[in-house]
Amino acid sequence: MEVANPDHKRPMYLEVQINDVHVRRVLVDIGSSVDVIPLATLTAAGIPCKRITKVEGQIVGFRNSTEMSIGYIQLDLKAEPICSQTRFYVLDVDVSYHILLGRPWLNKHKLICSTYHQCIKGRLGTKVICILANQTPFDQTETHYADTEFYDDFANRWENDVSKPTNTSMAHWEEIRELSDSDLRNVLEKKRNKKEANTQCIKVTLPDGRTAYRL
Repeated sequence: MEVANPDHKRPMYLEVQINDVHVRRVLVDIGSSVDVIPLATLTAAGIPCKRITKVEGQIVGFRNSTEMSIGYIQLDLKAEPICSQTRFYVLDVDVSYHILLGRPWLNKHKLICSTYHQCIKGRLGTKVICILANQTPFDQTETHYADTEFYDDFANRWENDVSKPTNTSMAHWEEIRELSDSDLRNVLEKKRNKKEANTQCIKVTLPDGRTAYRL
């Protein structure tokens, strides 16, 4: 399989659907032993928190840092052509992805992930399948995310938007240059609260006439 830029360092982002909501930025990480969904994604998709099974646990990350999980939730996940119920651990964290798929999902479906080839391959019955990565996981309002440096093109925010930012937007330098640490934290907290209030699932009409809901 030919690769346009053999020296690329792109991560693997997929487009999927959860409970019929289109999600644009799903990070596939073979180093993760759990599948994760941030609480902000559930809120934006209109999925009630009462569906979360409350089980506390620690998720260990880079340099043995830990995050406490709220619990887990079972969701219908569609990564065409694969459709299955998937268990996600729910974390209340600010991250650049909307969902993280780790080894449980990959191994369940006997899939092989190649960040180099930007695709996932496997078999569905006797048929060989190939799920291509999303080459425009970010739009121009999300250039503050570190992973955007690996992409040359951005999604059109109005025509192809399938997501809302899940992280806190950066403050303008004029707003913060003379602030103390405590005042700076207050500014960022206000921006985060405003973002959470505005994040929502939107109803759109697809080119074929179907109605879909996008995050």
